[in-house]
Amino acid sequence: MKIGQIVKERYEILQVLGEGGMAFVYKARDTQLERFVAIKTLKPNYVNQETFVDRFKREAKTAANLNHPNIVQIFDWGIEEEPYFVMEYIEGDTLTSIISKNKTISLSDILFIGAQVSSGLHAAHQKGLVHRDIKPGNIMITPDGKVKVTDFGIVSLQNEESDITKTGSVLGTASYISPEQAQGKPVSIESDLYSLGTVLYELITGRTPFSGDSPISTATKHLTEKPEKLSTYRKDLPRGVENAILKLLEKATYDRFKSAEDLRATLLQQRKMLQSEQTRENLVDLTNPKIKLRFTLPALLLSVGVVIGTIWTLTKVFDGLPVDGGTQTLVEIPDLTGSEQAQALEDLQSLGFKVGIENAADSSVPAGSVIRTQPPSNTIINPESLVTIIVSVGPEAFPIPYILDIETERAIYVVEESGFILGQLLEVNDNNIPRGFVISQNPVAGTKMSPGSSVDLVVSKGPSLIEISDLSRKSPEDAVQILETLGFKYELVEEYSEDIEIGLVSGTLPEAGEIVTPDQIIQVVVSLGIRIEMPEVDGLSYEEAISILEELDLIPTVIGDTSGKVRMQIPRKGEFVEPGQVVELTFGD
Repeated sequence: MKIGQIVKERYEILQVLGEGGMAFVYKARDTQLERFVAIKTLKPNYVNQETFVDRFKREAKTAANLNHPNIVQIFDWGIEEEPYFVMEYIEGDTLTSIISKNKTISLSDILFIGAQVSSGLHAAHQKGLVHRDIKPGNIMITPDGKVKVTDFGIVSLQNEESDITKTGSVLGTASYISPEQAQGKPVSIESDLYSLGTVLYELITGRTPFSGDSPISTATKHLTEKPEKLSTYRKDLPRGVENAILKLLEKATYDRFKSAEDLRATLLQQRKMLQSEQTRENLVDLTNPKIKLRFTLPALLLSVGVVIGTIWTLTKVFDGLPVDGGTQTLVEIPDLTGSEQAQALEDLQSLGFKVGIENAADSSVPAGSVIRTQPPSNTIINPESLVTIIVSVGPEAFPIPYILDIETERAIYVVEESGFILGQLLEVNDNNIPRGFVISQNPVAGTKMSPGSSVDLVVSKGPSLIEISDLSRKSPEDAVQILETLGFKYELVEEYSEDIEIGLVSGTLPEAGEIVTPDQIIQVVVSLGIRIEMPEVDGLSYEEAISILEELDLIPTVIGDTSGKVRMQIPRKGEFVEPGQVVELTFGD
């Protein structure tokens, strides 16, 4: 497309907005509705791929039905010199632009951004669409603070391969690509969630979870390395936020969140807890008489105020002394245990005390009632002194964490770090949950319990009968990891192979597809290289012998009169040879 061109007798191309690996994006004016739009077109080298264009059209119709406040909407599509999408034109900055300007984003805002992106992705996933290129450059913040996911122009349909998504056409950006995309495998909703996890990791820590010298080395790290804990870079990060991000970055899709909606709910919950904690700290600072000094100008002013206040208090004390040297009038703090907060406040103020309030958990005192005072009751002090009443908020209780679908060791760690203890641990067979992962918990997540309460877990022993996967052409390390995840014991053996290159798995015993029990020992056969068993060509004519050897990629050499029959062959029948090896044939009558 060219600047000034009118597309579909309606859209006037105004300027180039950007260029990606597969497309150009233009700003245009819709002459019918008098509004600005964005138009995305395929690059010329993709236009001549018929299957690509057919899929482009089909997905355009589907994507155009996405109508969600967190997704840049597609209004129209068509084909002129090249296929194109007409999209909502958004003013604002991408997260890439915001990050490049070193702008600080608060943790609360990061969680909000992640929740809004999750909301948009959930709407797409509900229609069977996977974005498969979530990255900061495809997330925009508008001037009025809205979060928009862009580039839904070329997406992937779940569980379907095409020229866009099939092996060998790995799409996505290396720093944000999921492990399955790096391997060229089909994408899924979990692929989008992984990529969103890398974006949130970068926003929180200031760096992507993996980086390398080249896109290939970066993509490889997504497959082979674990990300560093976010708390390594940000010490104040709540454990719940870190656990959620690391769950998104699990290598196996079944270890991640099951849906974008689950992720959205988790991020909003963590944001609410963060805000509640900040509010609690603010309130404590307002009511706590203990002054936390820091070496800042406000702290200095506060220190000066304390000194002045101390002098003023001493002055009042001395003013209260009789001029004839008699005793000062002092007041005893009454015992207010069990009193309602309002009544205790009134009683202390009537005696002339200044009153502060603190909250504390106490299982024996009803919420809203006084536990004790500070100084304690019956203490005799000067009027106008500060007395703090400690008010009960009821029994101390915290929510049980969500620990389903994670490994047992990690689940126990989460339980204990949350202040609870492990109760009963029951193992059962499960055909859907991998061995060693939590199936259910009691009490359920969110139930409020006091610290030290026990949490029971039901853990999968894996399926009672397991079908052996096809491990051929995988590395021995990958094959062993799969078998260990399923709970199998294994042993490695080496054999020559007819079609598998050296060092890769050529098969298993029992073979792929067979049904076995978890206690079965699996033999993993590793190829020693491609070898060919030498056929017998003795007694054959020249043409017959040459045809057989060339078909096996062997090179014949000839001795004697080829009008006769083969009288000798070296190597002999049954010996193993490599492709391209020379075979000596001796002919005679």
